[in-house]
Amino acid sequence: MTDIVRAAPDYQPYVAGSFRWRLGLRPLDLSDWIQIGDDYDHEMDRKADVLRDNYDTVVRVLPGIEPESVEILEALVEQLCAQWPQWFARSGDDVVNLHRNERFRILPDADGRWIEHPLSIAGRLVQEDLAVLVERDGRMVFGGGSVCFPNRWDLASKLGRSMAEVHAPVSRLNEQLESTIDDFFVRLTPDRPFWRLGWGVLDTDELYQPLDGTAPAAPPIPDVGDPTTPDRLFLRVERETLRRFARTNCILFTIRTYIRPLRHLAHRPDDAARLADALVNLPDDVADYKKITELSESARHWLSSVAANRSTI
Repeated sequence: MTDIVRAAPDYQPYVAGSFRWRLGLRPLDLSDWIQIGDDYDHEMDRKADVLRDNYDTVVRVLPGIEPESVEILEALVEQLCAQWPQWFARSGDDVVNLHRNERFRILPDADGRWIEHPLSIAGRLVQEDLAVLVERDGRMVFGGGSVCFPNRWDLASKLGRSMAEVHAPVSRLNEQLESTIDDFFVRLTPDRPFWRLGWGVLDTDELYQPLDGTAPAAPPIPDVGDPTTPDRLFLRVERETLRRFARTNCILFTIRTYIRPLRHLAHRPDDAARLADALVNLPDDVADYKKITELSESARHWLSSVAANRSTI
């Protein structure tokens, strides 16, 4: 039986040297599709707050994606109940989170109506955010998501767009990877899911970072050389899984966010040097897209000090 919780994985996905966008895809073992961490309650409490206060920001869907969303919800509930029966169980038309004493209806009512959209219900069960591509008019488009912890992007603006259109604001990405991404999605099959990692350095450890003005205000960026820098700047890593579903042909992205203060690299000069080098080599337009430009010099200064001194800063 799978352990219920585990400490956050120590992902360090940044790459030193000249910058290039990379897919970095790896085969996914479906037993590791969902990750339940020792921060589960904290993050699910935060999700509940965001869903209560900013539902229209974090849950947006195209009309008619209920069949795809139901297939996703069914697979998620099946996995949770099988893998963590101490926490999740089916009870009639509901799934019960035994750990949190929560119950969610996972079937429509007698008239075929959903009290809450099935994609939103799925998002209430796990720490991962969920985004789905659906097939419409012979192409895959962004059908919607439950994204409570967006990393400074706007969910509503993606609806109905192809992947190339979704990625258009991402500096250099389409130029470098558009055909690679398109080919990957053509080849993606239900029996071969994948996962990948992305990263950034932020001035806050707040998970909820939309662009519509509802995010909490970020604190001031530390000056270069400020000794509090490693406690005020954060490495934000996103673990994405990509999985196609057989019945509706939809593709689900899960996005699990891990945030640590730069302080966690204080005893790791090699990793600090690699992150400093990755920041140095970010082109200006990519740094702007990643919202790193203003804080980069402070982060690099501290990381380089760790690398040079090989001691705690």
